Amino acid sequence: MELLKRYGGVLPPVSIGLFRERELAKQMLAGEADGRLVPDGILEGRNVSEDLLHGAADRGDPEIVRMALPGVDWPREDSRWFWILMQAVWAGSPECLSLILARCNPNLRHPRFGRTILHDIAGLGLKNTPEQSPVSAAVLLDAGASVKERDDVLRSTPLGWACRWGRIEMAKLLLVRGADPVEADAEPWATPSAWAEKMRHHDIIAVLRAAADTG
Repeated sequence: MELLKRYGGVLPPVSIGLFRERELAKQMLAGEADGRLVPDGILEGRNVSEDLLHGAADRGDPEIVRMALPGVDWPREDSRWFWILMQAVWAGSPECLSLILARCNPNLRHPRFGRTILHDIAGLGLKNTPEQSPVSAAVLLDAGASVKERDDVLRSTPLGWACRWGRIEMAKLLLVRGADPVEADAEPWATPSAWAEKMRHHDIIAVLRAAADTG
């Protein structure tokens, strides 16, 4: 950054977000608002706000995310939000995730595989630790994420994904938040219990049986 400044260079907005350079973010947004154009070739999106959002979501900086969102005019169903949500999850930032969810549909799907962000958190966890994943999942659920959506590949719900990958804490959370432990309408191989049995997650099998008995 110092080298760029020394020779009159300008740090791209995505990098400003990634490096959490909040003062530079304010300056660049103010310059854009005043009609001062950024140099050619440094924008990846349509404006400074979009690029700052990408960088800040990826790094998990809620302050820059908050600054950038007013300048992003994507509709709630725009697929670009899916990737921004995923970046916030990767960064392990529930606060960023919550800010972004206020602007978009929490049930947006991956354009190729049809899974939701809740599927990813429930099954894969992305970069979240086991402790962070339930927190991020709760933020999504509070924003209206559905426990009933099925992806296009495994034909499974987020609970099915949690059972497939042996994530017992996620399975417990989803069950508490209304997930169906039986899923009688699912294809037989795609039910939560079918995945738990196939992958030999005996602790999750016991949790599913207890939930079905009390349900």
